[in-house]
Amino acid sequence: MLLEMLTRKRPTNNMFIRDLNLHKWVSLAFPNKVKEVIDNNLFSAQDGVGFEENNIHNCLLALLQVGLLCSKDSPDERPTMRDVVIVLENLKEDLMAKAIATRRSISNLLGHTNAPNINSITSNDQNSSTF
Repeated sequence: MLLEMLTRKRPTNNMFIRDLNLHKWVSLAFPNKVKEVIDNNLFSAQDGVGFEENNIHNCLLALLQVGLLCSKDSPDERPTMRDVVIVLENLKEDLMAKAIATRRSISNLLGHTNAPNINSITSNDQNSSTF
């Protein structure tokens, strides 16, 4: 399901013929050509520049990798849902930490003494966000 959300393709899409399926299509693009399989609506116009160095790119790579692992042909090769949840929670924590660091950098750059308190923003974000 994760691969379907990120690519906006169903496993029954007409493009998947013969031995090509959603898992194989994403796997062939992973990791160097993932922008070719990820739904374009997940990016803003500015994401095209420096895409490989972008946090969004890293996040999508991690999500695609989880999707690929979860959709392996053999159930014995797939991770447990407990392991998947741990990976997704760690990814969320990493992204939150990067967002906090970015906000601090922007506040410092602007030199605003009346800038919103980063800790209060963070705690509000953490309380209201879901992954």
